[in-house]
Amino acid sequence: MNRLMMGGINGNYLTNITLNAAAETQEVLAAVAYATEMDLLFDWCWTNRIPLKFYGRLDEGVAVKPSILSTFLARKSARFQCRLVQHHHAKVIWWREYGLYIGSANLTANAWYKNVEAGCFFPESEITDEMAEDVLELFDVLDRHSTPLTEELLEAMQKRAKIISSAEPPSEEFWNSPSFNKWSGLVQTGKKKATDRRRSAFLEEWHSTLQLLRDIGSIVSKPENRPSWVNSNAPAGAQADQFLHAHYYQRTFDGRRALYAEYFERNRQDPDAALADAINWWRNLPSAPSEEDVMLNSTAPMLQQALTADAIDDMDYEAFRKVCMGVHAIKDYARRVANKAVGLREDGTKYTIPEKVDALSRRIWDAESAGGNDVKQLLKFLLYGGPEAQLPERLWAAVHDPKWKIEGLGVSALGELVGWALPDRFPPRNGRTSKSLKSLGYDVTVHVG
Repeated sequence: MNRLMMGGINGNYLTNITLNAAAETQEVLAAVAYATEMDLLFDWCWTNRIPLKFYGRLDEGVAVKPSILSTFLARKSARFQCRLVQHHHAKVIWWREYGLYIGSANLTANAWYKNVEAGCFFPESEITDEMAEDVLELFDVLDRHSTPLTEELLEAMQKRAKIISSAEPPSEEFWNSPSFNKWSGLVQTGKKKATDRRRSAFLEEWHSTLQLLRDIGSIVSKPENRPSWVNSNAPAGAQADQFLHAHYYQRTFDGRRALYAEYFERNRQDPDAALADAINWWRNLPSAPSEEDVMLNSTAPMLQQALTADAIDDMDYEAFRKVCMGVHAIKDYARRVANKAVGLREDGTKYTIPEKVDALSRRIWDAESAGGNDVKQLLKFLLYGGPEAQLPERLWAAVHDPKWKIEGLGVSALGELVGWALPDRFPPRNGRTSKSLKSLGYDVTVHVG
């Protein structure tokens, strides 16, 4: 559940997060204006081999200690990135797959242990689609207007720090450095304009990734690339999904943590080579490594039949629950969702995945959107509510428009449902699909929900 992080006032320290987050965190995105200590977060990421993207403040006050900048440069690692940004005063840290902190604490010893600071920590299971999109847009804005850490930037900051220690000169002299990407800051944006911009960005990314999945499907479904245990009539989009499923779980994990962000930095210069290597591994598999054969040869045909227009009209709860049990994104969300959120006891009972899925599917089945639509109406609208080419636009509406949005069915669950219903045109896509593509070097968005 959400926690107030107020240090010595309530005993919830940010250090408590790093003490518990290493096993589940797959990358860290940190937008923290001021940083003076390496050991609070940066060394923790380095020691635990967790990829880090850090955005600090760029100003004449040297908001990020030069010795920290020097360490980033010295480590010469693509998984350990630092950039500085003007007009940046946020304090946001996202331990992806573990949780999100938004508050007032900088990366200083005083902020983490002594000062009166206040913030909130949201476990990953309680980060909504809308919240995730807002935070990802924050990092996207910072990235677009940031200055990458270079030797020239470090030299400018070191020089400035020495001058400050004696007598502070006018700030104009500092800003004359050619090393900086100067930015005038945010301009006021109305909510409608921001929503339209976000919708356009979502559709552009979704369409480009959709074509990428189609291309992969056309390659892995070729007879010479299809493992012997995959039926020849399995749709190409479904084969792409299960190829990416196997690659993700068998080739990107280190213990419990998927290193997709680290593999992205390694493969981003040549995704084609990484894909070819993964396909060579896939086609030579003597058996399915994690039940991909069951999914392709049994579950996928069942889902496709269960999600036809006529089947949705006739769907009862038991049929819907069976669909939910076959959808990876729904099972994964059920595993993480708080017991209380799906009507289960919070008395320490350890529920099985089928029990959690049953509780989640019942909650979704009984729910209605703000517009009065139930899940059957939502599925009919999404899959068959207009021209096939406009399905991505309906997906956006299903996730964001109160008329259609039903809690518990985020973009990953709906994107996967679309893929099992219409695999020839829309290969399944969920968060795991995106992480797998990311690990192969493709710069796709990893959606939450």
